[in-house]
This record gives sequence, C-alpha cells and structure tokens, in this order.
Amino acid sequence: MAWRPNEQFIEGVLDNTVPGKVTGWMNFAGMKEKVIFDLKGDFHRDIRGAKVRLRGDGESADAAQAAKYMESFSTLQKGKVGDMTAGLAPADYVAYPYFEHYGDDNGRVVIELDTDQVELLTRPIPACESDVIDRKEQAENMAGFLCGVASELGVPQSRAVAVGETVAVEQAKKVITNDKIRGMKLLTQEIRKELPALYAQDGKGGKAVVYVKFFTPDSSWTFWATEFDGEDTFFGLVEGHEKELGYFSLSELQKIRGPMGLPIERDLHWKPKTLEQIAPDLFEKRKEHNES
Repeated sequence: MAWRPNEQFIEGVLDNTVPGKVTGWMNFAGMKEKVIFDLKGDFHRDIRGAKVRLRGDGESADAAQAAKYMESFSTLQKGKVGDMTAGLAPADYVAYPYFEHYGDDNGRVVIELDTDQVELLTRPIPACESDVIDRKEQAENMAGFLCGVASELGVPQSRAVAVGETVAVEQAKKVITNDKIRGMKLLTQEIRKELPALYAQDGKGGKAVVYVKFFTPDSSWTFWATEFDGEDTFFGLVEGHEKELGYFSLSELQKIRGPMGLPIERDLHWKPKTLEQIAPDLFEKRKEHNES
C-alpha cells in the first residue's frame, strides 16, 4: 500500500544528524498518538546531516475522514529512507519539499509540502562534502515495495518488476489497483501561486506557458494547465482522443480513475513550456487556418 497523508499531516521533526539514520516524530489528524520514525538512510544533499521541522495543513482536516484514512497507519515507522529533500540547491531530486520512506508496516509513504512549511533547525553538511543519493538504490527500494504489492494482488513477481531497472519499476506501477494507492497532492500552494489567473494569457496562443502537467499513469490522457481561477477551474490543453484547448477542473481530476483504477498524477519533474512546444502540430494547423 502506498500512502500520501498530505491532508492529514499536522507537524513533525525529522533528524539526520546521525549519518545513515533518520529519526523523529510526526503528528497526524485522526491519530491520538505521535508517529515515531526510526529509518535507515540519509536526506538528500540539500539537508544532509540536518534536523528539520515540518508543518502541514492537517489541523483543518475533517476529523472523521482523517481517522478513517489513518486507521491502519503504524505509530512506529521503521524501514528505509526514500527521497527526502527540502527542494533546496543543489536540488538533486525535485525543487520542493518531498519526504518519502518505505516502512516495514505501511510500505511507501510520501508527504509533499510547500517551501515555507520546512524549517532547518540545524545546519546541513555542505553539499560539496556529500554524495548524491544513489538512484539505483532508490529504484531497488521502489522495486521491493512493488514486489510486495504484486504479491498481495497475486501478480507473479516476474511480471511485476526487475529489481533496480527503472523501466520495469514504471511498468510494475500499472498492476497496482486503485485500493492499493493513495492519491498524490495534485496542486501545491507553490503551483497555485505560479499559475496565472483565468484569461491572463488570453491571446497568446501557442506562446501561452504551461505551468503544471497532470496525467493518467494507465492511459494516454494528459492535462496541461496554463491558467487557474484560484479555486477549481483550469484552462489549458487536454489530450485524450485528440488534443484540444479547453477548461477542466481540479475536482474532476481528483475523481478520475484510469482503466486500471489508477488516479491522476502530477508530473513531479515538469518544467514550464509553451503550448506550441507541447503541441506544435496543433498550432501549426491554427496558423495555416488563420492565414487562409
């Protein structure tokens, strides 16, 4: 099972001042006790060797829903560190706070935050004195998790994953049914601030900039957003049966499930691009139509 308790997370402290270990605690809405962490591994280089305080929005979570979501979450998280970073320079993984671990009891757990929700309590080791986290090792961590999920689902391990091979890891994700994956935080506060208001890029055509990309991991549907009304409505490019410009909503994205039951995901590595860079054929056709 993969967990993303972003809406339930209230606060916590994680400590990597002892090399090879990450310890600490977290509070979650829906849980009466603190969750204690005792993990093997290190932070990414931006915060390696530091102690960090994390703050979430869980205090505003619905108590009953939070309790249901966190019902089987262990109060002792032992296991391995995944990718843990504040997204600071040199940003070896992503450029925003991302805290992932692989627990013995709950499998993969990911918490995504905004930059202002992370505070350094002690100074990290200078990045130039630390090694980059081994991507092969992280792929193997993911592979081990996916093998466990595949086993629960009755999928032969040989079909699910080959340890350490990123392509196989991505392939294995497609056998995870919806009740084995928890939806990611589709829209962070940072992205909300970055997205222009509706109609702000009106008239730019193919020069309009896309700031966020959403996709269905088990089909070809993709949504690129250029504008947002601040509440629920996006404008941008939608690719399904064909590519077309139009409106779509955050609430719809949160409900959509692909043919294998997987929820919509946000491209964590997306960098802003113009619409004509994404769909040159579409805008070439529009240009030809306008000139004729």
